[in-house]
Amino acid sequence: MDGRKVEVKSSGVTFGEKERMTLYNAGTVRTLAKGEAILKRDEKVHEICLVLEGSLGIVGRNGVVGKQAFVQGDLIHEQSLFDSNASALAVAAEQPSRVLVVGKSEFASLAPAIQSAVLTHVISSTNAKLLKLRASYASAVMQRGSITNRLVKDYGKSKKEYEESELIQNLLKKIPRLPIYVTQVIELLVSEKASAKSVTELAKKDPSLVGEVLKEVNSPYYGVRQEVSDLYYAIMLMGFNQVYQILVSQGVRKTMPDSEQSREIHHHSIMLSHLAFEVCHLSDRHNSSLLSTIGLLHDIGKSTVLLIEKENPRLSFFVQMLEPNKIGAMLLDKWNIPNVISETVEYQSFPTFALPSEIPSQHKKQVAILHVAHAIYDAGRENSVSARDYPFLEEHLNFCGLGSKSFGELCETVIKNLRLKSHLLPPEVKKFLVTRP
Repeated sequence: MDGRKVEVKSSGVTFGEKERMTLYNAGTVRTLAKGEAILKRDEKVHEICLVLEGSLGIVGRNGVVGKQAFVQGDLIHEQSLFDSNASALAVAAEQPSRVLVVGKSEFASLAPAIQSAVLTHVISSTNAKLLKLRASYASAVMQRGSITNRLVKDYGKSKKEYEESELIQNLLKKIPRLPIYVTQVIELLVSEKASAKSVTELAKKDPSLVGEVLKEVNSPYYGVRQEVSDLYYAIMLMGFNQVYQILVSQGVRKTMPDSEQSREIHHHSIMLSHLAFEVCHLSDRHNSSLLSTIGLLHDIGKSTVLLIEKENPRLSFFVQMLEPNKIGAMLLDKWNIPNVISETVEYQSFPTFALPSEIPSQHKKQVAILHVAHAIYDAGRENSVSARDYPFLEEHLNFCGLGSKSFGELCETVIKNLRLKSHLLPPEVKKFLVTRP
């Protein structure tokens, strides 16, 4: 020891001179320079540390030392006294500090009175930490709720401003309408009257449409072994949802500009359509085809903004500030697309900052399923999803009835189900499956 006297107090528990000297004699005083660590993350703990001077912080995975997690009188790694398998926190000095290090075996050899004083200190300091954490949690919940309420309120205000903007309304009027057959087939789907026969009869009213679908079905992408010349047979062969997606997908492409950016948005939408279908199939099979449609149309606002900018280059600065989800929802309303689709498109970004109960739409489940599909898509590209991008993913999974499995297990199930019918999937989806392990 260096002769400096340090009295350790905690909630009425004081180490007397005798206890203090005994404890010090059993351990070693370490002097830490700023940034110096006690133990590395996940190392097995064989000692406890008592902060004598200075302050220490937990080292994040980015290597940054947090500020003042432990100060004079705090114990570090005290859990090792109760758990032989305890792993270390990565703790480093936030400023020059001194700690008393006592090994577990040395602690076990101390007199019962000393052990009792230390354990009382542990209990007291742990209770204090729990109270502090509880207060911090309550404050964080209140702050998050306040921020969410503000965002929802601001969104509602800007939505009204969009709807009342004569300029925006005039710009949307110039957007080509969806082919009538697309609107009709979507209405059939939402009304739950869609069938292979009804879709076939509807498509036959437009011979060019039948030709487009058969051309797509017979393309090398779908790997159909024999030529298909009948639309009803195509539906029977490929499944209603596959042909239905082709119908809607082709219709949407006719309304949007043929540019590289627009094609990228379209390819992404096809991918999301299939993922949303599979996720919904696990959550609520009844609405799978509806979620497939929402996936195809969820980024219609982005394509619309591109088209408006192309047609109005002098307004480029203004157009780039438009919120695509609002624009997409407004356009779908003008096209008389059912409200369940336009509202899901409008509120699709809300799960990134709101719990399911906080989404101001009666179609919360559709919003949540689309959010989960996006998370699976990002996980497929990046091999993981960021908690920063999906902070409430677990809550939305639970809301969809998908919380019984981990997110990783859900991803594996969705990918497995897609692979079972990969020979019928479009190239965008096949490419995605190839990149997955």
